[in-house]
Amino acid sequence: MDKKIKALIEKYSDNEALLIQLVVTAFARFNHLELGNGYLSAFVDAENDELEADIELLAAQCTIENVISLFELAIPDAEKTANGAVYTPKYIRDYIVRQVMHSVEKPLAECLCADISCGCGAFLYTLAEYIHEHTGEQYSNIFAHLYGVDISATNVNRAKIMLALVALQNGEIIQEDVFNLFTGDSLTFDFRTMPNVANNNGLDIIVGNPPYVRSKHIDKETKKNLPLWSTSKVGNADLYIPFFEIGLTALNENGLLGYITVNTFFKSVNARTLRNYFADNHLSLSIVDFGQQLVFKKKLAYTCLTFMSKKQSESLLYVKADVADVEAQKNFVYSRINYSSLDNHRGWHLNRNEVLENIRLIENAGEALGDKYVIKNGIATLANDVFIFRPVRTDDNYHYLVREGKEYAIEKGICRDIIKPNILKSEAEISEKEEKIISPYDAECNVIAEDFFLAYYPNAYKYLLDCRYVLDKRDKGEGEYEAWYAFGRTQAIADSGKKLLFPYMSDLPHFVYTSQKDMMIYCGYAIYNESETELLFLKKVLESSVFDYYMKNTSKPYSTGYYSYAKNYVKSFGIYPFTAEQKQHLLSLKSKEEIDEYIREIYQVAI
Repeated sequence: MDKKIKALIEKYSDNEALLIQLVVTAFARFNHLELGNGYLSAFVDAENDELEADIELLAAQCTIENVISLFELAIPDAEKTANGAVYTPKYIRDYIVRQVMHSVEKPLAECLCADISCGCGAFLYTLAEYIHEHTGEQYSNIFAHLYGVDISATNVNRAKIMLALVALQNGEIIQEDVFNLFTGDSLTFDFRTMPNVANNNGLDIIVGNPPYVRSKHIDKETKKNLPLWSTSKVGNADLYIPFFEIGLTALNENGLLGYITVNTFFKSVNARTLRNYFADNHLSLSIVDFGQQLVFKKKLAYTCLTFMSKKQSESLLYVKADVADVEAQKNFVYSRINYSSLDNHRGWHLNRNEVLENIRLIENAGEALGDKYVIKNGIATLANDVFIFRPVRTDDNYHYLVREGKEYAIEKGICRDIIKPNILKSEAEISEKEEKIISPYDAECNVIAEDFFLAYYPNAYKYLLDCRYVLDKRDKGEGEYEAWYAFGRTQAIADSGKKLLFPYMSDLPHFVYTSQKDMMIYCGYAIYNESETELLFLKKVLESSVFDYYMKNTSKPYSTGYYSYAKNYVKSFGIYPFTAEQKQHLLSLKSKEEIDEYIREIYQVAI
């Protein structure tokens, strides 16, 4: 969108009446339309000449799609965060509506259609356009069969205005009473109380982009209503999760639903009840997964399209698709995956059938990595920039650091070695990337007493005292620690031993061996074992193409080509029960090609 137009909308974003007058007048002028005496006429003040220059500017590019974009842009950032409002690209709306409409068994003109989180009405517009194009029905009749609900009264009003503009563009002057658009919380809104919906035994079609609000950002009032739905009754559900259940409940027995949502429900802990809901009810479910591709360019969210109905099925359909293919409105060949083969608790592995078979072979090759070896997270100080430092110089007694232009001498006796696996790729990098951490703990990992700290490590104490304003802000100032200078969490303080270090995320598997037992870690993980030989053997297995294949097909992807290496994703990798001779042979192999070939043969996977 033109920068001048964006600036224009920002100019009027705090004055809804003027914004609406600007948009309605500019649209009418762009399309050479007369407003008449309908719903839209109430929003225009013919006496207001102050808007004229801005109307002329906006009228130069004011299609319906522009209007939708303008209304979405005018939603305040705070409301976008609280209500999960985001503009859905036209090609996504077109694809969802086309797929649903192709499957409906009822004449389109008779279908009751809805968007139960309608925002400014983008999906309602796409529904209306499709029905008009394929039936020739007047918009007044289409709107009578079109339902929308949104928690924002402003959005509902904008949706009505946008739809009235669509009708006006096609020669119809609409009155407000034709609309079935309501302000309400979809968590509590009872769609079946509306007479026409009740007589129809529910809605025929529901499409939309449910609000994606992470659990920690959901307001208290909304959180009270989450337990009304079984899929968000327990745990910390994100706001989009119950919208599948809400939509299906509002549909009639032959109804169809099409959403774009984040794809986190495949694996996330807070979507376990949703996965159970799909599987236990044997719902007909088709998923078009975009993987790590971004549909919403300015929002880091990984998405999928989901099509559902109440028809019984023992399996779901899945395809991983390119965004470009959806933009081209292509149809896809899906893989059929039985619900019985999916693990609702651990998360769903969704992929092509041949990939799923390889994953099955790998996971069943032997004992799970997380059961056979100890995998631990790094420390959590909640103030790494205070506790962790790279010395600017060192002498016999002190490590020196510089903070905010001031140099501090820190006693060596209170420092430990620490490293960040997230930036580590090989053993050769350890000495270069090793850092120091001020560790106010004794040999038994208890916080040292303050008088002892001050007496034996006065320089370190004075440094932390200077940083206390930072430490006191941890956990929003509400943290309860053993001492004000203690780490934010007690995890990993006592961890010790030889280990393989690996990152939170990576493009390729990097497992770095260190024999430094007392070296601490942060921002990453470690696999502990007292046998150096065992860890070096495991390193070759985990840096192989088999493990890389497993991670790229079971873990959470990121748009940068990286994948999550969180413990939850690596722990289920099966460790084949190698004999001592096989381990020795693997350790003797030098080239990556030889190692990969040998491990592929061991695991008997075709990758």
